Amino acid sequence: MKQFDEAETSERRRNALGRLVAHENTASDLLAFLFEIDPRPLLRLLNLHGGPYTCQREVQAGKGKGRLDLVLRRQDSGKPVAVLEMKGASDVHGDQLDRYNVWAENVEPTAPRRFYCTLHGDEATPPAPWQPLSLTALFDAWQSCDDAHAAWLAREIASVLRTWDAEADGLIGQATGWYVPDLVSRRTAAAVNADLRRAHDASGARASRTSGGNPMFMAWRRHPRGSGDARIGVDVRCEGRGAPQRPWLLRPCVEVLADGQAALLEAHDLAVKLQPAMVLTAIRDALNAQGCSPVAAALHANQHDGLAYPADPGVLADWRARITNGDQPRRRHPVFFHDRGLRLATQIRVQTAGLTRHDLAAMTTVALDHLATHALP
Repeated sequence: MKQFDEAETSERRRNALGRLVAHENTASDLLAFLFEIDPRPLLRLLNLHGGPYTCQREVQAGKGKGRLDLVLRRQDSGKPVAVLEMKGASDVHGDQLDRYNVWAENVEPTAPRRFYCTLHGDEATPPAPWQPLSLTALFDAWQSCDDAHAAWLAREIASVLRTWDAEADGLIGQATGWYVPDLVSRRTAAAVNADLRRAHDASGARASRTSGGNPMFMAWRRHPRGSGDARIGVDVRCEGRGAPQRPWLLRPCVEVLADGQAALLEAHDLAVKLQPAMVLTAIRDALNAQGCSPVAAALHANQHDGLAYPADPGVLADWRARITNGDQPRRRHPVFFHDRGLRLATQIRVQTAGLTRHDLAAMTTVALDHLATHALP
């Protein structure tokens, strides 16, 4: 019983610390705190000599340009020598790194070195001159620190990060780390994107967030019968970062990347034609045919086989007539789940208890191949 209590206490402690490490601001604060106790581990890791140096948090990159997480400066001159951008659950915001490059190149003729810090392996190589740096290696640097308290704290933080790194490659439904679903989403998107870029034109995959802030990724191909703005796709969504054991959503879809009446009409027509291939039964059959039976068995849907409402031909014809006549369609599509009427999808629940990100990648690839085959002329 004592051993169980110790394990349970250790897990609670790790989860409590994880709430701090999960957020970039507090992770950056912890790093700055360790620097103030002993700067030498970070200076050795970044290969910075001389000194002394200071560590500054939340450095303004310019009005409306954002704030850099940590900047190391020479204490005597104030010259910045290194910038660390910390990334955990979030990703780069638009042209964020470009804005920080402008700041770095303007503050000093010899621009400071720039480090993009993420959990090892969850990001593509950042654009030059940014150098990738593992968050685990970053905090690991203090484990040999002479200060016992700093070494202990660094060891605890590194342990949390290693646990999350392992969970992101393990069974999704058993994950406990706050941003493990983000890691799963990004790593799956990167794997699928690599396959699509090798095999197809105008195809790809990208991780992002839902309107509610939950992790998701989407894979797409150009629709073979549509306009240049039309594509078929599969988006996969986590329903709650704090509860990855909840079913994720698989949404086979048709999307038109334009606005206006013509785009609404094209999205509707293409989705209606592809609808028989977008439902649960068809996706499950495709997975079984490709030897992905465990994934197929993990898929479930509502009483309409993944559609929002029954595919009534009369209702669909009425919706199309409304668009053709220039009327504003009702808020909800009468058959599909949709985003602004331009991404029309079915919705299938994925039980993740026995699945890994590799299963999600296989599911996505098979579903996309299946849709592409049925979308051919």
